[in-house]
This record gives sequence, C-alpha cells and structure tokens, in this order.
Amino acid sequence: MEQPDLRSLLDAVVPFSADLDLTGVLHRITRAACELVGARYGALGVLGPDVHHLSGFYTYGLSEEERQRLGAPPTGRGVLGLLIRDPRPLRLRDLGEHSESAGFPAHHPVMRSFLGVPIRLRQHVFGNLYLTEKIDGSDFTADDEALVVSLAAAAAVAIDNARLYERSQTRQRWSVAASELAQSFLESDDEEASLELLVHQVLEASSARAVAVVLSDAADRLEVRAACTLDDAGVGAVDLRGSLLLGPFWTDALHARQPLLHVPGGASDARALPAIDARRLLDLDAASPVAVVPLAAGPAPLGLLLTGWGPGEELVAEDTLPDQVAFALQAGVALTAARSHVDRATIALLEDRERIARDMHDNVVQRLFATGLSLQSTTPLAQHPVVQARLNAAVAELDSAITEIRQAIFGLHAPQPSAALPARIAHIAQSYAVSLGFTPEVTVEGAWPDTLAPPLRADVEAVVREGLANVARHAHASSARVRVSVGRGVDVEVVDDGVGIDGHQARSGLVNLGARAEAAGGRLSLEPGAHGGTRLHWHVPAPASDDRSSG
Repeated sequence: MEQPDLRSLLDAVVPFSADLDLTGVLHRITRAACELVGARYGALGVLGPDVHHLSGFYTYGLSEEERQRLGAPPTGRGVLGLLIRDPRPLRLRDLGEHSESAGFPAHHPVMRSFLGVPIRLRQHVFGNLYLTEKIDGSDFTADDEALVVSLAAAAAVAIDNARLYERSQTRQRWSVAASELAQSFLESDDEEASLELLVHQVLEASSARAVAVVLSDAADRLEVRAACTLDDAGVGAVDLRGSLLLGPFWTDALHARQPLLHVPGGASDARALPAIDARRLLDLDAASPVAVVPLAAGPAPLGLLLTGWGPGEELVAEDTLPDQVAFALQAGVALTAARSHVDRATIALLEDRERIARDMHDNVVQRLFATGLSLQSTTPLAQHPVVQARLNAAVAELDSAITEIRQAIFGLHAPQPSAALPARIAHIAQSYAVSLGFTPEVTVEGAWPDTLAPPLRADVEAVVREGLANVARHAHASSARVRVSVGRGVDVEVVDDGVGIDGHQARSGLVNLGARAEAAGGRLSLEPGAHGGTRLHWHVPAPASDDRSSG
C-alpha cells in the first residue's frame, strides 16, 4: 500500500470517533469507504440476531427521493446474501453477470462493478460494506480491496466503542427507571398507576414501538393491565386493559420463566406462539421483532412483559433484551414487595382487631355480665313494683348490649374481604362521571353477589368498566344505567340513550369481553336499546358449586 493510500486511509478513519452515536458512526463509515476508493454508491448492511439476514441498511450516494422510490431495504438476497453466507472480501466486474445475482428492483440506479467486505467484531461478523460503481468508470482493484479491508478493521473498533457507550447509557437509563418504579410501587397505593409507569419506562428505555404488561390472576389467567404505544403523535395509552391472553402456549410461557425474542423469519413452533400472538395483540407489522419477558419474584410467576419494535429493528431488540430481563426481575421484586406491604398492613389490622376484641370480651363484656347478675339478684329484694320493673328493664338492656358487643367482637374476628361487589360497581360508575358528564345509575341484584369467585368478580368489573368506557367514548349519551344480576347465572347490562351502535367501528375491548364470556361458557351481545341508544348484555352461567337458587 503506497504512502498516499495510507494517508487517505488515516484521513478516512479519524472522523469515526467524532461522536459515539451508533447510527452516526455507521453513516460515516459508509461515506468514508466510498470516498476512499472513489465509489459512487455504498451501503453498510447490519446482520440481524440470526446472522442470516440484514436488519439494518445504511446507504450513501442515493438521494432521499431515490430511497423512497426503492421501497423497503434489502434483507440479504442475491450477491448481498453471498457475502453473508461466506464473509470474505468479494470483487466483481459486473453484478448482473454473477450466478447469485437476483436483479434490481424498479427505479434502481445502474450498478455494475462491486466490492464487498465484511466488518468483524471480535469473533463474529457485525455486517458488510457494499460498494458499487467507481466514479471514474473503472473496476475495483486489489489495492481498493486492501484499503477497504483496513478501513473495515478500524470501523469495527469504532462500532464496538459506539455500542459499548450506547449500552452504558442504556443501562444507566434502565437503572434510574428501576429505582423510580420501585419507589412508585412502595409509596403508592395505586398499583394501576405504577403499572402505567412501568410500560412507559420500558417503551422509552428500549426504544420500542409498543409495550404491554400482563399479570396472572388467581385462576392463572393472563390479563393485560397496562399498555402504551409510540406513533407519529407521540406516546399514548392503548385500549388493551382487561384483554385476556388465552391458550395453553401463554400458560407455558408464564411458567417457563424464560425470555423470548422472536424476529421476522424466525421459528414458528409452539415456543414462538406467544411472541407471534403478542405481535397481533400490539397491532405490529409482521416484520417487527417482539420480546416476551417474564415478571417473576420467588416461586410464583407474576406475569409477562410484552415489547415490540418497528420493522428492521432486530439489532435494537437484541441489544436491549438483557437489560429488559434485568429490569423485569426488579419490577417483579418491587411488585411483590408492594403487595407484601399491603398484606402486612392487613395482618397488622387483624392483629389490632384481635386485641380489641379480646379486651372487649375480657373486660367490658364480663363487667357488664357481672353487673347484670348483680341487678338480677337484687330484683326479688325490691318491694315496689315500679322498682322491680325498672330493674328487670335494666337487666334486659344489659343483655341486649352484651349480645350486640359479642356480635361486634365476632365481626372483628372475621376475616375482612375486599370491597363488596355492589360498592365496587358503584365506585367504577362514579369514576366515569367526569368523562360521561353524569353519574350512571347502578343496580346490583341477587342474594349472593359477594360469594362469586374472584375471577368471576374480576370479569364482572371488567365488563362494567369497558361498557361505560364505550359509552363515554362513542355514545354521546345523556344517561346510562348498569344492572348486575346474580341468580342461576350472572348477567351484566350497560344501557345508554346515546346515538346507537356504529357497526363500522372495531372495538377491541368488546372482543375481549366476548372472550371472557366464552371462556366461562357464556355470551356477549350488543344491540339497540328498547328506546334508542345501545344495550350491552354479558351473561355467564353460575358455576355448579355456586348455584344458590335451590333450597
């Protein structure tokens, strides 16, 4: 290599370290390679996690208009794929004459001469440099190849430094996010708010397009508790809360407790089904990488974290996955600690009630009982009928007071259930008063609504919440009523006086309510109301063990 060539190479590689932004480094490498050997066009193709296709493609020499006309970037077919399969320098006089050539798409510039060189990071290939069409019309030479091979070696160092810097910055963001999340879980009584914070943190730290967190309930079902997405309008919530993830493959993913990254073109066997279904749930392109990461702390799995990126972002997904796994572990610990804190507070409350009940029994009740016996023994000694009557009345009052105190003591001993179902339904209705402009009317009928199993109670609450959400968003109603009836089955009705059903508008929440009903052997119907508006009716049969209507 002659002295001028060495100076040119040095001039080309020095700007690589101008800053450590990885995307900027890749663009500078592509431009420097073209300028070093006088190529009109250049590209740097980044290999995806499976090292069999290109997940990123950085070009030089094409205008933005030309790139737009060419459509999606290449993924590694033809001669480009040859360099992926056999990562050695390759020089060609005419691309079109090679047996592996796959031709060019419409609107593609003329490209004949070709020089391809792999970029190696330690023991693996990071990607390939592709150069075409020397400006002077000649072919690429052996000296050109040697220069670009040397440049690729320097480029590998610059890329490695940029990735290390980017990774350190990313880990710092993840660390800060984990601290903020733990503080939110432990200091706030609102678990939903902390879960919303979780999905927004993951979206930002992982540079993802969509994130959802799903948690397991008492029946081992997975339910979406929070979700958000990134689009042209910015970060926003997604209407997925309450969606159930059904299928044995989801149960397997929950208990396997192993992270899964699925990229386009990857396997589609049973283990990949959760990621494929997550892509559908998050409404992502078929070419989007998706990760399914467990949320766990201790022996019991808590749920899953679903993350999706944009097409061609396999490398971003692969780089962020280890940090996301570590973050999910810390989030699981924080969630478990927060729930344990609530349990400890409940235990402390019950212990305090036990102490109060014991003191009332040992002191108050016994003293009242002794006073009553004393008065009762005094009654025969009283000569005046009025005095006897008053003594008997006082003894009766003491007996009544003792009975009431013992009932209160029994109530203190009894375990305290969560809020009664009628109160929960009324609270949900009240929470929609602002968005509706009025408070819905609530009726809860049946003798045993609070004996419903926890999963069925959760379903009823989810139906009421989604029904009122639809009224708020779509109905333009002036009134609405909610009716929950528990008999031989469970019926939930949400009726409004709004504009009626819009059959052309897809509402994913209603699909989820239908899935809940079908999972319990029931059904969901949506129909015009008797006096206008819309009537939502959700029905499931009562479990055999809970059927209290007989006897």
